[in-house]
Amino acid sequence: MRRKHLLLLAVAAVALVAAAAFARTTAPEIEKQLQQLAVNRDGWPGFDPLRIPLAVYDGAKTYLFRHPSPGPDFTRLDPGTHVMSGRHPAVNSNTSAEIGGVATATLMADGKKGDQPADELAAVALHESFHVYQRAHHKGWSGNEGDMLLYPFDHAATLALRRMETEALRRALATKSKAETECWARRALSLRYTRFAGMDSAYSRYERLTELNEGLATYVELYALWRKPEFPKDEFAAEAIRQRVYTVGPAWAYLLDLFYSEWKQALEKNDRQSLDGMLAESLGSDDRTGGCDFTREEKFAFTARAQKDAGAVIAKRKERREKFDARDGWRIVVESSAKHLLWPNGFDPLNVELVDGGLLHTRFASLKNDDGSVEVLDGEGADITMFTSGPGPHPLFNGVSRAEIIVAAKPHVNIWGEHRVEVKAPGVKVRLEHADVHEKERAVIVRLGH
Repeated sequence: MRRKHLLLLAVAAVALVAAAAFARTTAPEIEKQLQQLAVNRDGWPGFDPLRIPLAVYDGAKTYLFRHPSPGPDFTRLDPGTHVMSGRHPAVNSNTSAEIGGVATATLMADGKKGDQPADELAAVALHESFHVYQRAHHKGWSGNEGDMLLYPFDHAATLALRRMETEALRRALATKSKAETECWARRALSLRYTRFAGMDSAYSRYERLTELNEGLATYVELYALWRKPEFPKDEFAAEAIRQRVYTVGPAWAYLLDLFYSEWKQALEKNDRQSLDGMLAESLGSDDRTGGCDFTREEKFAFTARAQKDAGAVIAKRKERREKFDARDGWRIVVESSAKHLLWPNGFDPLNVELVDGGLLHTRFASLKNDDGSVEVLDGEGADITMFTSGPGPHPLFNGVSRAEIIVAAKPHVNIWGEHRVEVKAPGVKVRLEHADVHEKERAVIVRLGH
């Protein structure tokens, strides 16, 4: 009898472990963890995440915490929590958006994202809440994402310097010797200034502003979890300059923690400074980098790999366009005349890439003009890729004359009134006036302004 009892207990224990393994993190658990993180760590002077509303979409419902005016779509659960069925239109990524006229941090906890631990999701919510704080107090901390689309990713010498700079930062944070940390920090600064001197100032400005924006938000996120930035083994892909900011930005911040204890307060008083500029000023002009340099073999390896990767960037742009053109499925094509160009209303800078002839958007993009809009959003039930091209030198900000979207099944077309067209598919919504539509060879073609 005792053996049977022990067996039942063992089965129950296994069942509990399995249930815990597959249990999804709930929105209230994320909010509870966020409150604990906010209390336990003072990440930034003047920033109180518990004064900033948070919206969390869990795949079925949208929860709204600490919001002063949720609106009629939401039902009150308790004094600080409201909920609505489905996804609120403003909640489409981990970012910040206006809900009910109030700046709100937004968090996606649907799909696999909901399997993450509550403290990690809460730290991401903290990251997005800090963006709300930044928008209110530091409006200049935002790089021009349009500059990133023309960034010289295919320049091998620049790429080699960038990767040596990143490795110098990694070594600076990896050592326990403060003298060696300073030495490698100076080397990283020296490499950065050499690299920036050979680039258009628009690109160095983009990096510095994005380090203030995303880099500091990531610093606040990591700081709350008692973590430091993690450097990938082979640095970053040639085109991943924005992704790199999420590591390099907080790296500068952690070095400032070591060498300039009041740097946050100083940046609050004068937010036109850059993180690397503040570190250079705190270290002074004494150049003590002689003992911290890469060997001849290391420099050769950086250069050889950069040349290979820069060449691959050019080849990849051609290959990606060819794969898009050859992909199976139905196509929704929107063509506009010069007088009816579509303009970017929003896009995900982490999921857009330059290809031959234009851009590929693989998660989210929104185009608008006075005649209507084209919007795509990748997610559950939708695998979205959209190609955009335009008549001007910039692939997006001079206007879009062609948008081509691939979907799995035939889209639904609705024509109402005169020259009014609506096209829908999972993840796609096109609604335009002054347009004509026709089908041709598994394609729905909408001509705007013709």
